[in-house]
Amino acid sequence: MNKPQILNTIKIIGKSIFTLLTCVLIFAYSIALIEKIQRPTFKNLPTNEFIIIGIILLILIFINLKWVFGIIKTTPNEK
Repeated sequence: MNKPQILNTIKIIGKSIFTLLTCVLIFAYSIALIEKIQRPTFKNLPTNEFIIIGIILLILIFINLKWVFGIIKTTPNEK
């Protein structure tokens, strides 16, 4: 393997790990949020901390859409 192939492989592995980490965090957050909504006194985490964690997860989703999937483009395509 030459250097560009190794770098591309490392990029793919990094993007995969980042996407997997984001999915796991979203899954855990959604379960905790459902429990918090159904039984507000069950978890000790205050509501404002749930909001902060939700904002962080939204930022991670945005980064995934931009960096991993390439859905959001910030610069116009040059032809």
